[in-house]
Amino acid sequence: MRALRRLRLTARAALTTALALGFAGGVWAHGAERQGATVAPTTTEDDTPFPFEIGGPFALVDHTGTPRTDADFGDGYMLVFFGYTSCDGICPVGLQRMAEALDRLGAAGARVQPLFITVDPENDTPAAIATYVAAVHPRLIGLTGSIDQLDRVAKAYRVRAQPIARAADGRIIMSHGTYVYLMGPGGAFLTLLPPILDAATMAATIRRYLL
Repeated sequence: MRALRRLRLTARAALTTALALGFAGGVWAHGAERQGATVAPTTTEDDTPFPFEIGGPFALVDHTGTPRTDADFGDGYMLVFFGYTSCDGICPVGLQRMAEALDRLGAAGARVQPLFITVDPENDTPAAIATYVAAVHPRLIGLTGSIDQLDRVAKAYRVRAQPIARAADGRIIMSHGTYVYLMGPGGAFLTLLPPILDAATMAATIRRYLL
């Protein structure tokens, strides 16, 4: 119980730090991993709940073209990551760590559904997402939708996503959230996982929340 409480306190401190940085920290998302930046939030003894809710209902389309809602995953756990397929910054790092963490969980990992929600619906068609998620993990589900649908999901998860530039090859560069969200049964928010955590630590953190 003490270990779980420490994890929750750390997550709360991380969220407070993220809020001070604009929560999503979009530009950081594409530079911190390359620059070797780390996150070192401080913990407190305050065990009050987060000051606002994270997560909520969604109605999107998966990488096979099948409509999906949050109710499809309501009885289990979700690992949610926001990004886009042409991202060459934090997205491949965060998703790979998610995949490795799931594998480290062994049989318990079957209770956790990994989700990749695009922030670039203009370019991330279901077909493009299908190719992308298949290269990450066989259980990863990619989700897209209309701009309005994705805006609502991003807002529910406190993610600010916006284009900030174009690369020399014409690819769009997006500012977007950096965290992996661990959601519990019924869509309850459990904790934030920085994507620069090593896979072993991420897996150990997730395991402590599995009931």
